[in-house]
Amino acid sequence: MESLLIIGYGKMAEALCMGLKEHYAISVSGRDSKKIEAFCQKFGVLPLRCKDNRIDISSKQVVLCIKPYALEAFSYEGCAKGVYSILNAVSVDTLKKKLESDGYVRAMPNVCASVSKSVTTLCGDESHKQKAIEIFSAIGKSVWIEEKNMPIAAALGGCSPAFLALVAEAMMDCGVAYGLTRVQSKEIVEGLFAGFGELLQKEHPALLKESVMSPAGSTSQGVMSLEKNALRGILQEAILASKNFA
Repeated sequence: MESLLIIGYGKMAEALCMGLKEHYAISVSGRDSKKIEAFCQKFGVLPLRCKDNRIDISSKQVVLCIKPYALEAFSYEGCAKGVYSILNAVSVDTLKKKLESDGYVRAMPNVCASVSKSVTTLCGDESHKQKAIEIFSAIGKSVWIEEKNMPIAAALGGCSPAFLALVAEAMMDCGVAYGLTRVQSKEIVEGLFAGFGELLQKEHPALLKESVMSPAGSTSQGVMSLEKNALRGILQEAILASKNFA
């Protein structure tokens, strides 16, 4: 099998390891040898020793699953077959200055990777597009974009789960405030999000909205209230605020 090196041992590294270990000869490296050993034992992959913060990336597909500041913590020896980085706001040009590789791709997965439902935006060298899609399809769906659009894509796909979490929490709290138990409210909202996600893959949201809006009905009144209180604008401002840091 082809060699794939994951640098890092966080949640995203775990998700990728679970999805790829049957298809690649995976090794894992990083600064904390004890954490690396524990990670490798858990997933049945091999540790790659990191001596004096030097990592051999020769002839490997390399996935960077570290924090952006940690990129400078290592020196990378040799030339990789491909570098795939999930480091937020770290450009392809920056990667090229730090690591030698046949190609470079930036990736922005989201928290849904833990259940193999991430939407990962990808950009970089076209020569490595298919390989990048192959790698990140292990944790969900991948979308290839231009690098100039990565900030808005990162905000929309990477940050928005937090915004949706706030929406879900607010809805649960409202159910409890007006008589439901916490368990009942949670079950209703969980089912709503799960079902709506599937519907959204088949219908435009405007059509979904219209399908439950009877004339002068309760849904219509609720939608009017959301529009009056500028829900669209609030969400758009949140995404744009996140974009400025992506």
